[in-house]
Parts: sequence; structure tokens; C-alpha cells
Amino acid sequence: MPPPPRPPCRPPEPSSRGRQPAPSRCAVIAPALLLLALSAGCSDSKLDASFRRVFEFRKTPQQYALIAFSDADPDVRRDALTRLARSRQFDRDWAIQGYVTIALLESNDQTRCIAVRALARCNDPRAVSTLLMLLNHEQHPPEAVRPPTDIVRWDATLGLAELCEQGHVTPTDADGVRNTFIARLKGDADYHVRTAAARGLGCYTSEESLAALIAALRDERFAVAYAAEDSLARLTGVTHGCSALAWEQWLAEHPTDRLSGDGQLPAARQPPYRNRWEKAMWTTRQMYRALFPGRKE
Repeated sequence: MPPPPRPPCRPPEPSSRGRQPAPSRCAVIAPALLLLALSAGCSDSKLDASFRRVFEFRKTPQQYALIAFSDADPDVRRDALTRLARSRQFDRDWAIQGYVTIALLESNDQTRCIAVRALARCNDPRAVSTLLMLLNHEQHPPEAVRPPTDIVRWDATLGLAELCEQGHVTPTDADGVRNTFIARLKGDADYHVRTAAARGLGCYTSEESLAALIAALRDERFAVAYAAEDSLARLTGVTHGCSALAWEQWLAEHPTDRLSGDGQLPAARQPPYRNRWEKAMWTTRQMYRALFPGRKE
């Protein structure tokens, strides 16, 4: 009889006693982070903060709102409000109420600016009233509105101008917004605020707006005069190259039908690009010409 066939050769199976469980991800990451931090010379407090950022649970927008109100550290409040403003729930009613309170009463300027910018993005009627209170803080008691610094007034004026351009200012608030822009353009000490106010006045077709914008052409800062010229061009449909004298002469020659602009810049003041891509290409060409001007004739 032929011998029975041999069974196929199989590699020996390892014993279950010799198996080692695969290390978890945390078991691998934690020692690596520890060695990296020690090699970089981190202090105990910085090391503890780094570990907490890596392993703590992700907070909800509501929790960030609570931290933005209650934490004693202004940096922590600022970071929490930033995360709330970047979340998908940034325009909820409870979030807007928080922005209003922080914009009016927060002691940290950067945190107030974040609240102001978030309000301008929400397109809520409360945004206009809050920004008006900030820019007219002299008319309110200090316990209702903390006096804003230059950077807070700048963000508030710019946010109000953007809301005007987007059509989110109601007819009830229109006169107050226009008068606020005129007051800031004439008397604010910070030129950033005056520049934003000149931009905002381009939304209001009135003789008061024309007079304030023409006076702003004599501002010591050219940025203010340039923004005023843009607004005048949008209101009237003509441009005079930031010359206050030319504008005064034009007003004398046109006693009526002055505000005939359609809100668009004349062709002479329109930029040579229509979108971000064309702007990037135009900027690249201008930079190339500045670096390599070519041979002189």
C-alpha cells in the first residue's frame, strides 16, 4: 500500500501566552509628547497646559460662551469667544445676546473687537443699536457702556459701514447712523475711525453727507481723503481726484441734481480687476514691474 499523504506544512502558531497587546494610541503619543516637551525645555505650567489641550474633551459653543463671560483670564475669555464666533451656532439668539453684552462692557479690547466683528456678521438689528451705543458712548452712563478705545471704535465704525452697504440698517436707524458717521468723520482722533466713517457716508444721499465728505478731503491723512473721494463718487457719479477746491466749484455749478450717482464708482476710479484672481495677477505684474523696470530710453 502507498504511504498516506503528508499534511500540508503550516508555520507554527504562536502561543497565546507570548502575544503582547498592541499599544494604544495614547500610550504612544503621551511619551512622545513628554520627551518632546522635555527636550524643548518647557516649564511645568506650559507642559500641563499642552497636555490639557491635547486630551481635554471638546467644548460646546454654549460652554465657550460661559467661559467668555466668567473666566478671570482675559486671554482665556478672548480664545473662548473666538471659538464661539467661528462655530456654526455663532448667529443664535443666545450668542448674539452675549456679543452685545461683551461689546458694551468687556474690559479687554481684543475681546470687545471680536464681539463687535461677530455682531457685524450676524446681520441682526441688535447689531446696529449696539454699535451706535458704542460710538455714542458719551450719551450713556459708564455702567451701560464702557468707553471704547481707538481700536474698538474703529471696528464698530467699520462694522456699521458694512451693515449699511449690505442694507441691514432700518429706516428708523438711518438718521442716527448718518449723524454718527458725520460726527466721527469730523471729530474722531483716530484716522482709522475717520476712514471707516467716510466709507459709511457713501450710503447716505444727503447734503449733510456731501458737506462732511468734501471737508474730509482736507484731512491730514490721505487714507481719509481717498475714502471720502470714493464715497463722493458713489453719491454723485463724478470724481475730482481728491481735490476739495474742485468739488466746491462743482457744487457751485450744480445747485440741483447733485446726488445722481447710482452707488457705483465712475470708470476712472474703478480698479483694473473684477475678482480676487484678477487682483492677484494685477498685483504680481505691478510687483514684477517694480523689481524689473526695464531699460530706460
